[in-house]
Amino acid sequence: MAELRRLLIRPERLQDSGSGIQLEPKESHYLRRVLRLRPGDALAVVDGQGHLWTARVVDGEHLELGQSQAHPYLSESAPFPRLGLAVVGVRRGMDDLMRMACELGIDCIQPLRSHWRTPQAEDRPDRWQVILDEAVEQSERLWMPRLLSTKAVADWWGEPDPAWARCYATTRKSTLPRLSTWLEHRLITSDNPLPAEVWMAIGPEAGWTEGEQQQAVALGWTPVQMGCSILRTATAAVTATALMTSWRATALEVERS
Repeated sequence: MAELRRLLIRPERLQDSGSGIQLEPKESHYLRRVLRLRPGDALAVVDGQGHLWTARVVDGEHLELGQSQAHPYLSESAPFPRLGLAVVGVRRGMDDLMRMACELGIDCIQPLRSHWRTPQAEDRPDRWQVILDEAVEQSERLWMPRLLSTKAVADWWGEPDPAWARCYATTRKSTLPRLSTWLEHRLITSDNPLPAEVWMAIGPEAGWTEGEQQQAVALGWTPVQMGCSILRTATAAVTATALMTSWRATALEVERS
């Protein structure tokens, strides 16, 4: 289809709207002032759950869908395996981290608190959700990443299913496998199906405590390294996301072959 600017509208609003959509003030402002769309202009509406509809601007406050809500123009299955990123909050940079992780293809983001978390670390879930919404529109993703509520790492290590692939990044342990190597060992084989989810946990810039690492290992997490350099939390998180999404693309190619 020709390139169309996208507008994210939650599924519950679409279900209640029929073919006509009442725009919220911020959406109307975005279409008129930012995208410069006028009555009759075309755009795409996405719901963040794998569906896209073509639409046209009726006036400054309304859109008309080109397809019925039950029969979207495009549909896409949920990404598989799902990729999760758990990251301890930082003082600055979480906005960019959220945006880049979404653009790269992460499926779930779990903000964490740890012993060495920066006291002034950001925890702004409403702001982060707005950033994810905008990143979904900009990157033309059909699936919205799920943003979970911030949790203490000690309470969270045991939450992901033990059947999933789970690792955490650490430093100054040269004998550990690199994340890329750890992922390669999880490519599908006849006796090794892909896990339903793959999780990577990134700690604070001061590092995990020994107790946090011991708890993680006891619950089945694998420590990995990101390379020879010591990375800032945001850099490590974005690098890990890029490696995981690249691995997933390769894994699916192997599965189809």
